[in-house]
Amino acid sequence: MPRKEWITQYHQSRPGIKVLQEKIDDFIMAHEAQEEQARVEREAQAEEGGWTVVVHHKGRKKTTEAETGTAVGSVAQAAVLDKMAKKKTKEVGIDFYRFQKREAHRNEIMMLQSKFEQDKMRIQ
Repeated sequence: MPRKEWITQYHQSRPGIKVLQEKIDDFIMAHEAQEEQARVEREAQAEEGGWTVVVHHKGRKKTTEAETGTAVGSVAQAAVLDKMAKKKTKEVGIDFYRFQKREAHRNEIMMLQSKFEQDKMRIQ
């Protein structure tokens, strides 16, 4: 017999999910209101003492106006495209490696020497 009483007492002491959620929400709202009140009081007390209160706002700045949909304080698309066009593309040249640069330089010198020899022959 006492077992049934205990079971009913246990179930009565456990509120349902909805009731529990409402209690939690009420507690959180009251706690946030209390925290906000304490913050306002601290700021008022700091302002009375001659201090300037600086507040940091979290989140990113809005880039479009809600009513009109126009861009506010953001970079214009034309400026972005212009910057992208000015950016130098990084292309790998034929003479990427050092030995290729040396060979190209050596070939250029050989060509100049051969042209010089041909000109010398032509002059004679």
